[in-house]
Order: sequence, then structure tokens, then C-alpha cells
Amino acid sequence: MLLLSILVCVAALLQASSATPVPVSKKPKPVNLSYACLRVTGESDKKEDVPILLLHGLGMSKESWMGIYQLLALKTNKRVCIVDLRNHGDSPWSDKADIAAMAEDIKHLLGTLKAEKAIVLGHSMGGKVAIHFALTYPANVEKLIVEDMRPNGLTPRALQEVQGFLFLLKKTSEIMPEAVNEKEAKQTIFKFLNDQLAKLNASELLNPKVVDVLPIRCKKGKCEWKTNIQLVSLILKDFQTLLTESSGRYDGPTLFVYGTKSPFKVNEDESNIKKLFPNAKLVGVEGASHMVHIREEFVDEVIRFINGK
Repeated sequence: MLLLSILVCVAALLQASSATPVPVSKKPKPVNLSYACLRVTGESDKKEDVPILLLHGLGMSKESWMGIYQLLALKTNKRVCIVDLRNHGDSPWSDKADIAAMAEDIKHLLGTLKAEKAIVLGHSMGGKVAIHFALTYPANVEKLIVEDMRPNGLTPRALQEVQGFLFLLKKTSEIMPEAVNEKEAKQTIFKFLNDQLAKLNASELLNPKVVDVLPIRCKKGKCEWKTNIQLVSLILKDFQTLLTESSGRYDGPTLFVYGTKSPFKVNEDESNIKKLFPNAKLVGVEGASHMVHIREEFVDEVIRFINGK
């Protein structure tokens, strides 16, 4: 699903680095993120406070986890929280939009949730945020799950798709329909994107399931992205704007799940992954592309990993 592949990965255009952690005094100021939590419990369930945080990709919102976070809550008996990262969904917009700033937001969110640790699951850009958070604050991460993202760097093919689709995404804001409801707006944008992707001979078109989770809202006849589209122009002008190099070491249980058909080719970066995450396990979902979490195999693997000792 090229749309979500591209929307969620731009902030991960990183090169490997040995940078040291940023001093506390220079760390970005966190913002209060919008989130929603669900917990399915019975009278006999013991209380434990290690929530699961689900982090979406660039251009998306917490609603992209609908259906999945309910299942995780049911199968793990844990509190599962879906989060809007800064400049996305209902969270505040900020001109500070790099991965390090987003990681500080997650640290701040743990305080809001009154949790010392969390199991953090992130997809693409959300995976990059999860990676950076785990390497910066390893004591606050019980388990780490990364969906189809490398710790640093992108393949040439993935980078090419990013650059092409960012321009296309910017165009969607220019043709956003007016005087329609959200369903009609989403359908219009969905059709426009698929038509353009077909003309570009893209590796894949959008799945119809994407329509309902496109982050578009309409009020008083005016429709707009729930994402700060101004960031797209900024990224197109200077890719370095969002880039944050990740370094350090996280020794906790780590799971990298990737699509075998994804242009991000996470499995080819195993040696670098193991340097940062010595206990990382890599699992490929056969035939999946960048949006691995729409596959049952992904959800099953994540549940086994979370429930395992």
C-alpha cells in the first residue's frame, strides 16, 4: 500500500550515526499528545501498569490502528493506547517536528499515563520514534516492536518513492473537495491518489480499506488533512528537517516485523539492527509490503511476543 508506505516513512530518512545522546538541557520541549486507551479486564485480572503504545506513521493518525488495538487489548489483558504524534490527528502542531522531539513526547506521555514503562509498537515513522525512544530511554521500555522500519537509513528505492509521493500528497491538499461530508471527501482523495499512482506505474495501489482511515476532517463544508501539510512543503525543500540519527543500545526484548515485498528491506539491515538491539528478533511476513499490520500474521506474531516471557 504505497500511500501508507510513503506517508509513514519520511521522517526516517536517516544515515547511520554514532551521535551521543542530547544533553537534558537541549532536549526538545514535549507537547501533550492526544490519545485513547482501552483495557479489557475481568474481576480476576490482576492490575498491572505497563501499557502498550501504538504509534502511527507520518501523515496518518491514531485511527489507523482501529480494529487492531481492540484485539491487542482483548488478547493481552493490557491497557492499549493509540496515540496521535505531534503535527498529526488531534495533537498540537509544532515547528519542531524531528524524531527526537517526538520521542520526548512519548516520555512525557508515560508521565501522563502514570506508567514507568511501556511496550512500544510503531509503524514506519512511528517505528522510528519507537526506536529512538528505546535507545534514549531504555529503562522506560519493557518491550519494543518495530513494523517495517530500519533504525537508520532507507534503501534507494524507498527514498525514490518517498520523494515522488510527497509531491503527490501536497497536491491532494490543493484539490480537496468542498461542501461534502468526510466520507465523500475521503473517497475523492482515495480515487485521485490511485489514479495518480497508476499513471506513475507505482509498485502498488491503495487498498480500499485505506479509505476509512484517511486523516481527513470536514467542518462547515471545508475539508482538510488532519496532518500539518505545511510540513510536506518543508520536507520537499529540505529532507534534513525531520532527520534524527539514532544511536545507543537497548538490550530488552525487541521484535522487528517486516514485509518481504516491502521496498524498505529491513532484513538486509540485520547486522546494524543487532548492533543497537542485541536481542532483536526479525520476522518477515511473506508477501506483505510496508503495511504489514493489515495481515493476520502480524497481529498473531505481536500477541505471541507481548504475552511471552
